[in-house]
Amino acid sequence: MATPIQRLAQLSYKIFAGQPKPNELVTKETLYPIIQTLNEIKAEDLNFDPNEVVLRDKALKKHGDVAPVTCMNVHQNCHFTLAVFIVKSGGSLPLHDHPHMFGLLKVISGSVKITSYTKVDSQPLPSGVEFSRTPPPHIVTVKRNQDVILADSDNCCILSPSEGNFHEIKPLTDVAAFLDVLAPPYNNTDRDCSYYKELPVQCHIQKDIQWLAEVSQPRSYWCDVIQYKGPPLNSNDYSSEDSS
Repeated sequence: MATPIQRLAQLSYKIFAGQPKPNELVTKETLYPIIQTLNEIKAEDLNFDPNEVVLRDKALKKHGDVAPVTCMNVHQNCHFTLAVFIVKSGGSLPLHDHPHMFGLLKVISGSVKITSYTKVDSQPLPSGVEFSRTPPPHIVTVKRNQDVILADSDNCCILSPSEGNFHEIKPLTDVAAFLDVLAPPYNNTDRDCSYYKELPVQCHIQKDIQWLAEVSQPRSYWCDVIQYKGPPLNSNDYSSEDSS
C-alpha cells in the first residue's frame, strides 16, 4: 500500500505528465486529488523532524554562518518537483516568481506568512520614478493579494500561473517547514526563477495597483541541503498506467 507521499507523487505524475502548458490545461478542479492528498501529509510521513535541523544548525554555527533556508529534495523529474523548505527565524524565501508554473504549499511544521501578488495588465509608472541603472530593470504591474498565514494544521495554499505567482514566504516561528509541489519544474529557459522588490509608489487611480522591479538574488538568501529520509520515490513506480 502506498504511503501518503507516494500517493502524492502518483497523483502529481497523473495530472502533470504530458501537460506542456499546465497554465492552460490544469485547473483547480483537476488539482483537487493532489490538494486532498497534500492536506493530509504530516512531517512524520516524510520521516522529517525539524529538531534535527535545529541541532545541526547549532553545530554548524560554531564554524560559520548558517543558511537561512534549508532544502530537502524529496523527488524531481521533468514534470514536477517535491521538496521541503525549512525557513529559520530572520530568513525568508524572498519575493520571487514561478513563471508558467503551479505551486502547492503545505506547512508541515510551525507557521508562515505568504505575501503574494497577481500580475495585471501593464500600467505606466507614476511620473518621477527614476532608476540609476541602464537599462532600467524589468517592471511588472501587479495587484497585491491579502496576506495568508498558514500553520501545520491548515490546508495547503495554491499559487498558480495566473494567481499569486509573485510571492514571498516568511516564518512566524523559530523554524517553519513546508512541503512544496512545483509543476512543471524550473529550467534555464522559459521557467527560470527571478527575484523582485516592491517599488514604494502608488497608483493614484487604482489604489490596489503596485509595481515590482526585478532584482538580483538577495545576498541574504541562500540554501543548504539535507537528505530526504522518507519513503522511497521512484518514477518507475508510478509512471505506468497500473499505478495511476
